[in-house]
Amino acid sequence: MDRRALLSAIGGSVAALSGCAGADPGVGQTPNGTDDGSAAADGERSSGGDESGASLAVELRTVSHVVTAYEPSPSRGIDPAHVVPESEVPAALRDPLAEARDGRFETDDPSDALLAAVDEFRVYDRGELRPYVELDGTRYAFDPRLPTFTAELVDEEAEGDDEDRVLRDAGRRGDLGSEAVERFVNALTAYGPNAARGEYRRCVRPDAVAAFLDEYDYLEDGRGVSRIETTVENEEPPYAITARELTERDMWDRPVVDESALDGEVVSLFERALASSHREPALTTPDRSQYFTDAVPDAYGDVAAAYDEPPYYRLDGTVYDIIVGEPRYDRLPVSVSVAASESAASESADRGFTLTVAPAPENVDVDVEGPYTFTSRGALPSALWVFHDGERRELDIVETEGIEGPRPRRSDGEALESLDAGDEMAATYAVPEALPEGSYVSRGLFRVSWGVPDQTPEEHGAYPFELEVAVE
Repeated sequence: MDRRALLSAIGGSVAALSGCAGADPGVGQTPNGTDDGSAAADGERSSGGDESGASLAVELRTVSHVVTAYEPSPSRGIDPAHVVPESEVPAALRDPLAEARDGRFETDDPSDALLAAVDEFRVYDRGELRPYVELDGTRYAFDPRLPTFTAELVDEEAEGDDEDRVLRDAGRRGDLGSEAVERFVNALTAYGPNAARGEYRRCVRPDAVAAFLDEYDYLEDGRGVSRIETTVENEEPPYAITARELTERDMWDRPVVDESALDGEVVSLFERALASSHREPALTTPDRSQYFTDAVPDAYGDVAAAYDEPPYYRLDGTVYDIIVGEPRYDRLPVSVSVAASESAASESADRGFTLTVAPAPENVDVDVEGPYTFTSRGALPSALWVFHDGERRELDIVETEGIEGPRPRRSDGEALESLDAGDEMAATYAVPEALPEGSYVSRGLFRVSWGVPDQTPEEHGAYPFELEVAVE
């Protein structure tokens, strides 16, 4: 079975729906299909009670496309916080960087101040270099080919007279007498059998580290006793620094497409998605939205197909991750149905409807197996609401069946339930009495995962849907 069970995105890119979305409060999207149950294939509504007492009808509709949009973290590629502004670049490095930007900086005798300036761009004990600067408003990465002292542990145990040159329990000692030595030892050692050892790197080796190496050749950490191996990279001249301008792909770790390069219809689709509140109350991340739509411009497929990986998009100066997905209901081993509740015929009872979801392995053409795990933000089968006069009206769950609790059971706001084949879960939603006659659209979404024989991890997908609720 194709692991990308839910969404086969336009243009060849694929994305899985997560619990985030948005919508406008309007109604009237053209029905694009129904599932089995009380919503018939011809789009007829299900009414509660007899004809004379019916006060509510509800229709289930599947969704043609789901657009998910959010602002990605700017630290996905190169964190802007790691780009050092020109005013904060060490003085000894400014002129060499200016030369490197215009071509190449070379020297046969780098000053200690220059070497120390490069070391200021190292982070963590292990000496990782983050060589990012901003000069005259442009961001650069510089590459120093300068003498660099390195050290690491190698698999060679101490023997005989070497025993007195072993620092025992090095990774846990706090009495090394120097902060520089502590950084050196911490960089090399692992604190446990599953922790990684590292490499120490500095252009300028601290005097305290040099004195430590005069006394010790071995360190003992969580993996045993090992020899300290030291080298000097770029030991011979000429020495050089080069620089290159950072691209948007560098900064974001993906290509970024500006709205000026997009067809107007695509920009309009993206703007609608960003403004959408279709699934907003079910989100935990405020800047995420989802938009359910029947149509996507052909020009979007042209843009998506032009890149080996999904690009980001810049709209009105802000970068967004925007994914257009196409639900694949035929690959989900679930059935969904909806019916107006019998109580809807009584004027004294809450008007309501029941949404039922069940595993349906017979709906797919490959072997699948339970348990089937369902999740949704806020409630199962889904949090639902409608709009009236621009105001959001939540549809409260008043009764459940096959669900331990309608509200979240996880700290991330996800309600979760596992069902076996033959089981089902159902929730009855109350339509507020204050909602006047009319037709309303409620949008929902749940996710499901299931097993496939002899395969790990599990398959998974999501089921977005719309309900047209007619109060009569």
